Amino acid sequence: MISGMEKTFITTTPVQGVATTGAPAGLGGMLTEFWASSSIGLCLTDDRGIIVSTNTAFAEAVGYAVDELAGLHIMRLFAAEAAVRGSVAHASFIAGNDQATAETTYLHRSGRPLFAHASDTRVHSLDGRVYRVTTLIDLSRQVGGVQQLRQNQQAENFTALASDISNDFNNLLSIILGYTAFLQDGTLDVNRLNTAVGGIDHAVRRAANLIRQTLHLSRRDELCFQRIAVGEFVREFFRMAGETLTPGIEVRLDLAQDLPPVSLDPQQFHHVLANLGQKARDLTGEGGRITFTTRQVDGAEVRTKFSDAREPSYVTLTLRVEPSVDAFVVGENPGTWDAAVRFSERRRDLAVLVVHSIMASHRAHLEIDTWSGPALVFRLYLPALIEAAPAPELPVPVAPAASAPERIVLVVDDEDTLLQALSFLLTRNGFTVLKARDGVEAVDEFTRNAERIALVVIDLGLPRMSGWEAFLKIKDHTPSVNAVIMSGHLEANLKTEILRAGAKGYLQKPFAMSEALAEVNRFFKTVT
Repeated sequence: MISGMEKTFITTTPVQGVATTGAPAGLGGMLTEFWASSSIGLCLTDDRGIIVSTNTAFAEAVGYAVDELAGLHIMRLFAAEAAVRGSVAHASFIAGNDQATAETTYLHRSGRPLFAHASDTRVHSLDGRVYRVTTLIDLSRQVGGVQQLRQNQQAENFTALASDISNDFNNLLSIILGYTAFLQDGTLDVNRLNTAVGGIDHAVRRAANLIRQTLHLSRRDELCFQRIAVGEFVREFFRMAGETLTPGIEVRLDLAQDLPPVSLDPQQFHHVLANLGQKARDLTGEGGRITFTTRQVDGAEVRTKFSDAREPSYVTLTLRVEPSVDAFVVGENPGTWDAAVRFSERRRDLAVLVVHSIMASHRAHLEIDTWSGPALVFRLYLPALIEAAPAPELPVPVAPAASAPERIVLVVDDEDTLLQALSFLLTRNGFTVLKARDGVEAVDEFTRNAERIALVVIDLGLPRMSGWEAFLKIKDHTPSVNAVIMSGHLEANLKTEILRAGAKGYLQKPFAMSEALAEVNRFFKTVT
């Protein structure tokens, strides 16, 4: 995905509505004609993220009719987990932060990620409101190489599919954990015991079928992110595996002190170092040298190399691989290492493809440089955690609902078995439970009972309307709403971004029923 931002500021007449052509009312005739006929997709969004207007090109690119998009939240066009980050970035962009770049991996109505270029511009109306104009260029119409386009789309489709499979599997694990907890309750009657056993059996069968399906695609391990000091991790890696991984090669560690930590899956990062170390060994042979260095770099510097780099700061780990004298061939350019150049020109090296895949899952980047002298240089750009302490663990102020003593909870999940398990758990512990199975039902149920509902527990991945869009609509109706967000998506910093956006809690699937109960109880203890 290519993204960018045009830092242009213009003034228009006030935007009051949507004309029948799809152009915003109030634009002059020439601009109205341009808006309607442009082959570039155009979308006007207000400060709340509500779509005011789009043109035909934008609507066709995302698979909707023009009149269907007007009034929807722009996050409807993002994946569930990306919508969380995107809504925070939208608010920051509207507020004037030129460094805020909203998530621009737009989804087609079918769920397919678009291969497109997107950029955003702030527009000020005469009445003082700020709008966001998004331009969207469908690159599938611009790319001449059909094979190249097909490969890009296949890669993006597979990533989206893998994320959905991970979410489904975590839902099943939550169901199994929930009913397992019920089986440990000695007070259940025979009928409820049979219900729990049947629920576990059904979930296990679905999980087995899901595994069989994924075996036809590829193996994808669950990510487990931890706060990691890169320098300490590299030292420990070579203490444990250096002798077997790089025999006969000199390894130098020049690791900076006082760098911010990063959020990584340790096992996955171990694979990164192992793959690059093995590649270095294969290229240098005995007598070569690998130098590891670390430093902190500003996100703006990284964005000059990777347009989709969105983090404010990165920790860079550089592996400089230098060959032994015996590795050079007579007649080679002494200023370069020809074997490294030939390697960098290969597009199908499995070790590098694995590293690229792992970096993408961490919102990180890999750069390969063969022109910094006779050496092969790998640079890993890892998003830095710039908070002094993990934000999710800080006490979260909670606005008490009007009827908090009634202990009424709205639970929303499209997995019926999990919905029933959570409802059963909360009811047994003295709560009154209202239920909804998709985002639209959740908004309707909350609107009818806003004064009674003390807490909303809602999943991100819902049909008809995503859980995040539903949460935003509920929050728009009642700004003081208290909500706990559930998600089976595995993405770095997702919990932090959800809490920053106003949620009061977060549950990462799979979770034990005791964890869910503890999170709900934590809220009610806070408000009483």
